[in-house]
Amino acid sequence: MLGVNRIDGIFTTWFKKHSVIGEELSKTFSYRNTYTTLDHDLGTFSVGIYAYEGEGDTDWAWDESGNLFPSIRRVCTLKADLSGLQRLLKVQKSSEGQEFWEVFYHVNVLFGGTALKARMTWYEGVSIFTLAFTSH
Repeated sequence: MLGVNRIDGIFTTWFKKHSVIGEELSKTFSYRNTYTTLDHDLGTFSVGIYAYEGEGDTDWAWDESGNLFPSIRRVCTLKADLSGLQRLLKVQKSSEGQEFWEVFYHVNVLFGGTALKARMTWYEGVSIFTLAFTSH
């Protein structure tokens, strides 16, 4: 089976508490999904946005059982339909000979205003495709 290096529960700080966020500020985050089969849709991509309300810094949002720590709260979830990317995927082989497919994309989050806005981009061979989505 294809090995995946992944650690669940990590909390990545976008901005420190009490930071002043400008009207035009944006940040880009890179993602990669690996699939061992393509017998289903890629489905909906979603990323939860969380706030840490404790003091100091934290590196963890969830405990070993998958429960949010009390000082962490969900702010919103950004969602996008990835089904259109399936036609772009090329089969690859692991060092053990197992086939897999990877999707690479970027999420650019726009801060300022009354709601988070985001754009998702990916390369389609000759151009960059963009999909806009907003927080729910």
